[in-house]
Amino acid sequence: MMKQPLELAAPPADYRPIPFWSWNEKLEPEVLREQIRQMHDAGIGGFFMHARGGLQTAYLSPEWMSCVEACIDEADKLGMNAWLYDENGWPSGFGGGAVNGLGVKYQQKYLRYEFLDAAEAGGRTDTIGWYTPEGELIGKTLPAGVEGRVLRCYFEVNPYYVDNLDPEVVAEFLRVTHDYYYRNLPKRLSRRLKGIFTDEPQLSRNGFLWSFVLEEEYWKAYHRELLPELPMLFLGMPGSDAMRIRFWSLAARLFSRNFMQQIREWCDEHGWMLTGHHVLEETCQGQINSNGSVMAQYRWYHIPGMDHLGRSEPSPVAMTQLVSAAMQVGQKQILSESFALCGWNFNFSGMLWMFQQQFAHGVNLPCQHLQGYSLRGLRKRDYPASLFVHQPWWGDYRQINDAFARIGMMLAEGKASAEVLVLHPLSTAWMHYSECDRLKAMEFYTEGLKRLTVELDSLQIPHHYADEVLTSELGSFEDGKIRIGRMAYSLVVIPQLVNLSSQILTMLEKFTEAGGIVLVVRNRLEPEKLTVDGEPASQQVRDWFASLPAYDSEAAAAETVADLLPDRVRITEHGVPARRVVGTFRDFDNLEGRSGRMHFITNLQYNQPCSLTIALPRTGRQVEVIDPFSGKFSILSGVRHSGNHLVFDYPLAAGEAAIFFVSPHPEKHAPKIRVEDVFALEPVRRLDSAFTVEHASENLFTLDRCRYRVDGGEWIDEHVCVIHARLLRLRRPCDLEMEFRFNLAPDFDFSAPLSLVAETPERCEFALNGHRFDAVDSGAVFDQAFRRIPLPAALIGGVNVLSIRTRYTQPEEVYAKLERARQFETEYNTLCFDSEVESVYLAGNFSVRHIGREEELMRGAERFHGRFELGAPMTGAAVDAADLVRAGMPFFAGKVTLAREIDLTADEAESIRYLRFAAVGANSYRVWINGEEAGFRFQGPYALRIDSFLRAGVNRIEVELTTSLRNLLGPHHLDEGESYGVNTRSFDKEPNAIDNPAPPWNDGYCFVKLGLRDIVLA
Repeated sequence: MMKQPLELAAPPADYRPIPFWSWNEKLEPEVLREQIRQMHDAGIGGFFMHARGGLQTAYLSPEWMSCVEACIDEADKLGMNAWLYDENGWPSGFGGGAVNGLGVKYQQKYLRYEFLDAAEAGGRTDTIGWYTPEGELIGKTLPAGVEGRVLRCYFEVNPYYVDNLDPEVVAEFLRVTHDYYYRNLPKRLSRRLKGIFTDEPQLSRNGFLWSFVLEEEYWKAYHRELLPELPMLFLGMPGSDAMRIRFWSLAARLFSRNFMQQIREWCDEHGWMLTGHHVLEETCQGQINSNGSVMAQYRWYHIPGMDHLGRSEPSPVAMTQLVSAAMQVGQKQILSESFALCGWNFNFSGMLWMFQQQFAHGVNLPCQHLQGYSLRGLRKRDYPASLFVHQPWWGDYRQINDAFARIGMMLAEGKASAEVLVLHPLSTAWMHYSECDRLKAMEFYTEGLKRLTVELDSLQIPHHYADEVLTSELGSFEDGKIRIGRMAYSLVVIPQLVNLSSQILTMLEKFTEAGGIVLVVRNRLEPEKLTVDGEPASQQVRDWFASLPAYDSEAAAAETVADLLPDRVRITEHGVPARRVVGTFRDFDNLEGRSGRMHFITNLQYNQPCSLTIALPRTGRQVEVIDPFSGKFSILSGVRHSGNHLVFDYPLAAGEAAIFFVSPHPEKHAPKIRVEDVFALEPVRRLDSAFTVEHASENLFTLDRCRYRVDGGEWIDEHVCVIHARLLRLRRPCDLEMEFRFNLAPDFDFSAPLSLVAETPERCEFALNGHRFDAVDSGAVFDQAFRRIPLPAALIGGVNVLSIRTRYTQPEEVYAKLERARQFETEYNTLCFDSEVESVYLAGNFSVRHIGREEELMRGAERFHGRFELGAPMTGAAVDAADLVRAGMPFFAGKVTLAREIDLTADEAESIRYLRFAAVGANSYRVWINGEEAGFRFQGPYALRIDSFLRAGVNRIEVELTTSLRNLLGPHHLDEGESYGVNTRSFDKEPNAIDNPAPPWNDGYCFVKLGLRDIVLA
C-alpha cells in the first residue's frame, strides 16, 4: 500500500485508462501530437501505439520511428505514458513477418494424424512417426515390408505465424522488435517509454500444437520418450490420461518460460514494463491449445491482462483466473482490453456497466478498444466502436475516465485479501482433450467451475483459483494455510474434477491434517473416477478424498463457505441473497489521511434496478459514500448496527455501482446524504413527450445504395457494401461510376445549404442532376477522413441524382496479401487498400422522413422498410421526444436540444423535488430548468433534483441529448437488428474478398431508438 495519502481528486496518469490507439492510416506526426493532446484533455493517462489494418506508413520504417518519437515526446510533455505495441497487427510474435519468414523452424506447426494403407505411404513428408493402428510406434520411417493399415503422425506448417515454444524463435522476435526499438529510439525517449503490449501470443488455434523442441523437452521433463506416447494424445489408450497431463503441462511451462519469461527478463533489463493479454482465456477447452494454461502465463507480466469482446457480461472465470494469478505473484495493476465488438451505440452507461463488473472482481486498469487515428474506409468497421474524437460525446468523456482512474487506483493500492481457494480443473480438461468426442466433458468441468464462481460471487465471498502450474512453482503449506506466492488461504473448495496434481494433493493432506477445511463438489459426470497426475488414485487417497465434506451442488458448497465466514459482506434483496450483485473490498492505511476499508459493489443487470439491504463488516462507526465522478465523501444516513455489521438500505439503478468507505476515524465535515429510490416516489405531474427542437447539430442522411457500372458496362442496382469485394475479384484497375438517388419533399428548404460528405473526394469526379461540380473541400465532418463538399444550386424537388466517377486501383501486393489472408489472421489483420468504395452522406438542416412500414425490434431498436425523403428543417419542429428517429432523425449523430414549457401551481412547485425519465438510446442527457443547468446523466438513475430551480407559473425545460455514431454508420442491415457483437463482417451483404461469408442480411434499415419517455415530476 502507498505510504503517502492516496488522494482521489486527481489520480495520476499511471492509474488512468490506456486505450489502444489504432495507427491505421498514413501517419502525420503533428496529427498524432494533436490527438495525444485531445486524449490528455479527456482524462486518458497514456496510449498503446498499435499498428493496425489500414496502416499506410510502413511498419518500423524511418517514418514510423519518427512518429513513435513524436508521440513519446508529446506524452512526456503532458505527463502521460507512451506504450509500444509489439506487432504489426496481431497475434504477437511474428515480427511483422520477419520471424516466420526465416523458415519452417520458426513457423507455427500443428500436430496431425491419419490412418492409411501402408502401400499409400510413399512420398509423405513432415512425418513425425509411424504407428500400428493401435498406436504402437513402428519408427520415424516406415520400414519396407510393412503391410496393412498404419497410423501416421505428422506436422502441418502455418507459414504466417511462429512457434512460440522455441526459445530461439522468441529471441528472434525480441531482436527484430524490442531490440530494434531500443537501438533506434533516442536514449532520452526510450527511457520515457512506459513499456510494451503483447497481444494474443498463442501456441495453436487450429488443433494440436507441435514444435521441434518438444521431443527433447519431454525427455528433460519426464525422462520419457515422446514419440512412443504421442498417439495417446488423440487415441483413447491405456496411459492416455497421464500422458495428456504431461504433454499439456509441458506446453504450458515451455510457453511460460520460453516466451513470457524471456520477454519479461528483456523488459526488466531495459527498464520497460510488460503488459498484454492472451487469447481464449474464458474456458478450459479454449485455453488448452492456445496457452496450455493461461494462468501460468500471467506470472511474467508487470501488468497482467485479459480481454473481453462484445456487449456482454465478462466471464467470471476469466476475471478470477487473471486476478488470482496477479495477486499471487504480487502485481497490483491488472488490465483488461474491453469494448471491442460492442458496436457504435456502446455508450457511457455500457462502458460503466461492463467495466464495473471487472472492477468488482479486482481488474483495475481499462484498455479501451479502440481509438482510430482515422475512420476512412475499412477502418470504421474495425470491430467498432472507435471511442475517440469523432464521437459526439467526446467532450464529456473525461468524466468516465476520471471515475475509472479513481476506482482503479483504489483497487490497485488497497490491500486485497481472500480466504478461499478454489482448485482449477484444468488438468481434468487436459485429460479429456482429444479429437474424439470429449468436448462435452471439458465443457462440463468449465461450467462447474463457472457455477461455483458465480455462487461464491453472489454471496460476496472473495476467492482465488489454484492453477497447477503456478502452484507447482509458487505453492506451499505454511502456518496452517495453503500459500501460493504472496497469498495465503484458510479454506479450500474442490469443484467437480477428476485429477489432482501430486503436489497439490500433498499440500491438501497436510492442510487437512492441521485442521484446514476442504469442501468438495461431487462429480456428477465421472463420480467414481479420481486420479493423481493422471494415474488412478491409491485407495488411501480415495479414502482421504471420500472423508472430505461433499455437496451435490455448487450452490450448497458456497452456502457452507458463507456460513464459515460470518464477518463477510452480506447483500440481500427482498430478504434473500442478491444474486446479481457482486463486489470487492480493499483495506487502507492512508486513504486521504484515514485508515479504513473501501467496498465496491455493482449491479450486474444492464436493464434492471435492484433495492438492496447491505451489511458491511463493522470496521468503523459510520458508512461513507465515495462519488467516483468527483472523489468526494458523503456520510450515509439511515445506517443501523446489527451485531458485527453496519446495515443499510441502498437502491442501485440498472448497471450502477456504489463505493462505500468504513473507517475507525470517521469524516466529521462531509455532508450527510440519504439515498432514496426516486422511481418509487408518487408522481406530482406526468408529462407527455411533446417537445420542440430548440437547436441541433446538422442532420445527416446515409446513402448506402446506388446503381453502378464498371468500365462503361451494364448498370447494376446494389448496396454500396458489395462493390469493393466485387472489384477486388477482377484483380485489375477499372473505371467505376456510381449514381446515388435521393428525394427532396415539397417542404424541403431549398434556401438552406446542403452538403455532400465523402471520403477521398479528391479522387472523384462529381455531378448533381447532370451538372458537374468541383469537390471544394470545406472541412471535416466528425472525422478527418469525412470531407464536406458543398452541393451546387442544382437541386430539384423529387428525385435527385448524385453521380460519382473514380478510378479503382490496387497494387499487386494487395492481391497477394488477400491470398495469404485466406490462411491466417496475421495477414487479414494488416490489410490496406489503395482504393475503397464507401457510402456517402448528406448533411444539412433537414428532416428525414420515412415512407413505409416500421418494425419494432429487440435491444431498443426498430427497422424501417421503405424509402426516405428529405423534408422541412428540424430546428423548430414539434416532435415526439420518445422516438426522434421516427420524428425525422433516423441517421442523426450529434447533439439535439429539446424544449417545452409547463405551468405549475404554487403547490406543485413546492411539492416537486425530482425530474425523472426513461432514457432511450442517447449517450447522455443534460437538463436545464429555467435557463439553469440542473444536471447531467449518462447512467441510471435518470433522475435530477430540480426543486431549487422551479417556480410557480411557467417553467421551461430543456434537454440536450448526445448520441453516438451508431445510426449514421450502422450496421443498418443485419437481420438480427441491433448487434451486441459487431465485427468487420457485420456490414457485409456478400462474402468478402477472401470469401468469408456474410451474416444474414435485411434490406430494411435498423436504427437504435433515440429520445426520452415516461417523464415524471415527483
